[in-house]
Amino acid sequence: MSAATASPRRDDRGSLSIMLVVLLTVTLGAAALIVDGGRAMAARRHAANTAEAAARHAIAAQSPTGGFDAALAADLARDHARRAGVDPEDVDVEVRDGPTGAPEVVVTVTARRTTVFLVLGGADELTVRSTGAATSVFAP
Repeated sequence: MSAATASPRRDDRGSLSIMLVVLLTVTLGAAALIVDGGRAMAARRHAANTAEAAARHAIAAQSPTGGFDAALAADLARDHARRAGVDPEDVDVEVRDGPTGAPEVVVTVTARRTTVFLVLGGADELTVRSTGAATSVFAP
């Protein structure tokens, strides 16, 4: 075998290894987006559902004839979120007058999830926030 025919073969050595490393990196990146992105979406959905339900509960539990108690509404919203599995420190409740002058309860829930793949890039935790609001149909 002459040196001219063996030369192209030597030039190709290791090219498969480089291609496999690139393919593995792309695959792990896609897995990180799918798994950790899915965890972030699930956390956001849970936070949104909890915030909206807590705000509705705080409004619905009030008596339309007995007046509106802002402190009770805030406590009811926090309690509802706690029963849904949210740490009370991750719940912010604001009671204010809505656009029509009726009481409005605004609940913001912060959800935290640990990462699976993004921890390799230094992100140990994903944090998402969602807000839900409910307005009383009975003005005090």
